[in-house]
Amino acid sequence: MINQFSFDGDETDSIVVTVSEAVSSVTDTPIEEMPPLQETVDCDALETLVGSFNVNDEPGLGQVQFPFHDCTIRVDTTGTVQVYDNKRRFTPDTSGC
Repeated sequence: MINQFSFDGDETDSIVVTVSEAVSSVTDTPIEEMPPLQETVDCDALETLVGSFNVNDEPGLGQVQFPFHDCTIRVDTTGTVQVYDNKRRFTPDTSGC
């Protein structure tokens, strides 16, 4: 199952906080019990990369995907953070097909 969350670069929360809160919500794990995101991805580089998606205040094309805490995370140029819980597999009842 893919869960979607929104990120607004103009807000006070960083993409790192958004990703951590999203994974915490999807996996039902308190943030303080998860490994630090920094152990998986360079958080400064992630912030820079996401910030570079917009050029001259125009949205560009781009996305970044990485694993974290048994999930696959995808952040794209629309400010969408998608979290796929790798422990939950599609079944005929939950696939939406």
